[in-house]
Formats: sequence, C-alpha cells, structure tokens
Amino acid sequence: MSDTVTIRALATLAPYAPPGGVASVGPGETAGELADRLGIEGEALGAVLINGNPATLETPLSPGDVVSFVPPITGG
Repeated sequence: MSDTVTIRALATLAPYAPPGGVASVGPGETAGELADRLGIEGEALGAVLINGNPATLETPLSPGDVVSFVPPITGG
C-alpha cells in the first residue's frame, strides 16, 4: 500500500483538493497538518471525516484513508 490518502474537499473547499484527489502523508501526519499543507485555514473548515467517521484535526492519518474536509454549514 502506498503512503497516500484520498482527499474529498467539499463545496467551497473543492479548490484546495490536490490534482487527482490524492496526497502523500508522512508518518504520524495529522488531519490538521494535511489541511495546513493544502492551504485550508481553520475558519474555512467545519468538520473533518476520516473514512466517513467524525475526526479531529489532531487525528493521525494512515495510508489508504479517505479524508473529507467539510466547510461550515450555515443557514436558517
């Protein structure tokens, strides 16, 4: 298995997705470190899902993970 994750950057975060939707990850890299590397700033991020499960920015990533970055949802 390669040391990559699949990235789903949803809605307004779509421009931050890397080409092909795949990024390499280093040992112990967290979701927050990946978001920083992609240029996603904290206030633009509403939620993080890893393999469809709620996660935090401190959650470490594993090769093969699917990481979804979701913007804040507003409305009324």
